[in-house]
Amino acid sequence: MPAPETVSEQLAPVMAWLASEPADDPHAELSALRVHVGRLPEPVAGGASLAQCIDELEMRVLDVCGRLKPRLLTAALPLSHELHAVAGELVEALLELADKLREVAEATRERWRPARRADPLVLSARALGLVREAFVVAAMGGSVTPPGLWLAAYGAVEAGGGFDALMAARPDTPASDALHSLKRLLALSVLQPESLTARELAWANDFLEGIADEAILSREALQPAASSFWIDPSEDVPPIATIRSAPPATAGLVHFSGYGASRALVGQLDWLKERIAEAEAVGLERDGELLEPDASGLPVGLTSVEAVSLLKRMRDRWALPPNRGQARRAYQYAVQVCVGLRAIWEVARSDEASARISEWMVYNESPGGYALMSVEGAAGSLSAGMAVALRRDAGHPWSICIVRWIRSDSPGQVELGLQLVAQTCTPVTIGFRGGEERSATHALILPPLPALRRNQAILAPAGTYASRRFVLVHEGEHLYVAQARVVSLDMQTANVELFQYEIDPYPI
Repeated sequence: MPAPETVSEQLAPVMAWLASEPADDPHAELSALRVHVGRLPEPVAGGASLAQCIDELEMRVLDVCGRLKPRLLTAALPLSHELHAVAGELVEALLELADKLREVAEATRERWRPARRADPLVLSARALGLVREAFVVAAMGGSVTPPGLWLAAYGAVEAGGGFDALMAARPDTPASDALHSLKRLLALSVLQPESLTARELAWANDFLEGIADEAILSREALQPAASSFWIDPSEDVPPIATIRSAPPATAGLVHFSGYGASRALVGQLDWLKERIAEAEAVGLERDGELLEPDASGLPVGLTSVEAVSLLKRMRDRWALPPNRGQARRAYQYAVQVCVGLRAIWEVARSDEASARISEWMVYNESPGGYALMSVEGAAGSLSAGMAVALRRDAGHPWSICIVRWIRSDSPGQVELGLQLVAQTCTPVTIGFRGGEERSATHALILPPLPALRRNQAILAPAGTYASRRFVLVHEGEHLYVAQARVVSLDMQTANVELFQYEIDPYPI
């Protein structure tokens, strides 16, 4: 019987490597792992030894995932050359191993096999879990979804019996596990991960473990249509929002909706907002006691204010995906850019801070924003939700924008999508009554903007807004001091918050 000997020879170096200790260097570990995944025999000849090897390879690649994610959590974009290379290799390793699990799942479903050593739905769920990890790692590093990822996900579903088998799953079965993994991946993708920071994305991924089952997957069109997406499993594309593009008359489409997940998180969002209000009233540490896991049931990793901001965006994007209301036009012209609220504040006070200014290239724009890319090689200081100012030249005022999305497919190369929030700004300092910090906070006054807000607004660091009333100080030709009150909180991101205000006619 020569077959077992041949298989043994093929698997011997793989098993010997698996018996060794993981390398401290993730790059070396991943390079070796991918070589050994490529040496695995076909499932028809693998047997129990192949299944054991795949199990252990899966544990090794997830170990690298666990070591790399903390580095991505704290890394600004663009990533360093070393971290970008390791993240890319990890994504490839996860997808290659997911593909191997898919092959084994397909083999176990063939009825003529004398022995079926594994449940294909269990293998499908594991493959989908690896694809989701690849999606998360790529997004945390600012990269676009790698080619083939969505076909890998849909292929893993088919290997487990197809979409219909998953949608008919009973609770607490391998099919329900695979369905949960798929819903979790789809729900993450429709959150527009390029608009989230790495910390927000990791938190959302953990949060979905508890509510992903509330999302719906169906062969029929779902209601409300405004919150539904359609999927063509034959194409390497993510779910597409129905309000952006009507589903084609194609057989085999699948429909997805995160509306149920949106409703499921409302209770936790309301609870957290109430606790924040109570904490402010009695002087508790808002970002400490409130998010103890036993008390909140929420993942760790974000402050209470950050969690509220993210939960609001998750609720809105699952319930009503944003739809582009203004046409984009292609342009190509250079602009001066200043990144970060504090840097904008300093440059707005004095253009002498030229070191804060770099040159970027606008490649399209609309009345509501811009898309631009770096031309000088951006340093690692960018993240979604931060403030950015741009202007044509020194003769123009600074336009103030918020980073809506960010992509970085190579070190030094960054693309930004910007939402315009003001055509000019005034640097001020503010201080809230009851605020946790006694020192004043640097902020920008933004003038009213037709169709967006009627009042003047303040753009300040995230977490600044602590009560209705605050003191505003402007140091211009004359010192101006006033007490103001917040009219509405219009925007919260991981980096900034924007609220409309009015001068208080009855100061205290």
